[in-house]
Amino acid sequence: MADRVCAKFVSKKIRKVRWQPPVTFGRHNPECFVTGSWDDEQNEVSFWNTIQPNEQNIDPVLVSTVPVSGDVNDIAFYDTSTFFVALGNGSIAMMRLDQKLTMISQWKDIHLFKSTKAPATGVLCQSPEIASIGEDGKLNLMRMNQEKPYKTIDADSCSLNAAVFTSQNEIFTGNSRGMIKLWDLRSISEKPILSTSLSEDSEVGVTSMDRHPFQGHIVAVGGYDGMLTVYDMRKAQTPVTVMEASDNCLNDLRFHPERADHLFTASESGAVWHWMYLEVRNTSSAQFSETDCSTLLLKIDSALHYVWEQLHTGQWKDVDPEWRKLYSYVSLFKALLCLELGKDEGSGLVNAIAACDMGLIMGEPILDGLLSNIADILNEKLWMLSETKRAIQENQKEHEDSNGCYPQMNKENFVETVHVPSIETFLLDIMDKKPVVITGVMDSWPAMSESRWSVDYLRKVAGYRTVPIEIGSKYTDDAWSQSLTTVNEFIDNYILTSNATAGYLAQYQLFQQIPQLKKDILVPDYCYLGTCDEIQVNAWFGPRGTISPLHYDPDHNFLSQVVGSKYIRLYSEEVTSSLYPHEQDLLFNTSQVDVEHPDLEHFPLFPSAPFLETILESGSMLYLPPRMWHYVRSLSTSFSVSFWWK
Repeated sequence: MADRVCAKFVSKKIRKVRWQPPVTFGRHNPECFVTGSWDDEQNEVSFWNTIQPNEQNIDPVLVSTVPVSGDVNDIAFYDTSTFFVALGNGSIAMMRLDQKLTMISQWKDIHLFKSTKAPATGVLCQSPEIASIGEDGKLNLMRMNQEKPYKTIDADSCSLNAAVFTSQNEIFTGNSRGMIKLWDLRSISEKPILSTSLSEDSEVGVTSMDRHPFQGHIVAVGGYDGMLTVYDMRKAQTPVTVMEASDNCLNDLRFHPERADHLFTASESGAVWHWMYLEVRNTSSAQFSETDCSTLLLKIDSALHYVWEQLHTGQWKDVDPEWRKLYSYVSLFKALLCLELGKDEGSGLVNAIAACDMGLIMGEPILDGLLSNIADILNEKLWMLSETKRAIQENQKEHEDSNGCYPQMNKENFVETVHVPSIETFLLDIMDKKPVVITGVMDSWPAMSESRWSVDYLRKVAGYRTVPIEIGSKYTDDAWSQSLTTVNEFIDNYILTSNATAGYLAQYQLFQQIPQLKKDILVPDYCYLGTCDEIQVNAWFGPRGTISPLHYDPDHNFLSQVVGSKYIRLYSEEVTSSLYPHEQDLLFNTSQVDVEHPDLEHFPLFPSAPFLETILESGSMLYLPPRMWHYVRSLSTSFSVSFWWK
């Protein structure tokens, strides 16, 4: 029990209390916290400070308050200064702590019954994702810069009472009838990947949840019956531990953020219990208790989770490179342990290659590309071990994709085509002056000949590699999001299967992650005419219908078409005012206009802007001068490579 308890009368019914997260791991006791009230004439969120000039006075001081409409049902911090509030009027509010508390914005009425507002019962954050649950049974997914949820899942027919992220792409939910479900946010279907019940004998509702701060697969669940249940999500059908925490409903529970063997529960009776050395390991699983490797793997997962949190605190550009390097080294250790634990099973190879790729995606290059070399070897071995090689009818697929999607074009607007211009010709007549389609330069690429990039070849070289993809036809859509998947899964779900939601491996430095593919392409000699030696090479792989909205880039660009074809429309910088760029800072270089279906009532000047257009076919590359507006739509399954240079 605590040596000293401070009690302060605040004249409000307080439902939630959340401490401000520390800026750095291991800092002394936190100094500030926020509270939210409920069932008052005027509910409010309050900001409190515990630092006192007089050490004799231990009462917290109220710094500021913000009135809110509706009960405060939940509070979740996004980072050290920004947090979100779930309100009883069905809205989610974003607030920020500085010298005082301020309301930034709201997602209004995102939880609704058929004719009335449904209370939002919970909010949770796993940067960049924000999720909310409500009494309407819906699970909403949001991002900071979006005006409304980009995805809504009808998760239940009754109230969702609690939820928690178990990983970057998975959410654990509990409802008022005691059903617990695990959701994969990358899944196209609205079906849980796992479902179980808190109690087999009766419908005991879930009231609260929290995730182990270092082992994301460990989740503690509180119930209306006062029972505390701990699940290991790797074997979630059966709880690891079930204990009676109270005779009354458990209103809230929280793991200590740094001392994870300590858990705190608060019950409706007014009691707060402190649980020490809570056993959260699944002792029924021999493989996790008999070897030193499995114990070490749990510790490595804890370390990776902590470094992940550091990588996702604040802006990516502001992250200290040492954190990224540390993530790579820990990922390397995890890959080696996965190989040792699964040396007699294919799952060991799969887990090891996934660890390598996460280190490559989130980390920094280490040890002369060791992670990449290991992943290449493992991918080749997995390919060799696969029982069947899928025969792909590429030509038929591309023919089906291309049918009926070509736009009507005017020859007067065609982009000029030049066959292998000399360096002198390019420098004097083309560079910085005009866009041109260049043919012949890619003829010597291995990707265009013996290593042609068929679907089967991509599976062989990179099928088991984890890559980031975009979900949605274009990045300006409200429903646009990002996810991690393997190349095999991407091909199966988006390339070979017709899907209402497009998937796109877009603007990604794939060749840095998978050097074997880099051997199949050649950097055009023209790129070396620039003022900087750094050339950024990106991959663009997706099905028919993926769109890059009308936008411009600050650098020179060679868009090189390896597989399939794309329709491209170009506008000069001089007509920018007729293209209606977004006013937001993040999209200042992107037009608001849907190029092929413009809203002329809102954008009346757009039709008057002159443009050029072309269909970029396999084996051709398009040179784009800096700041030239361009719109791109794939006409078939397509793989392009862009070279950006200054």
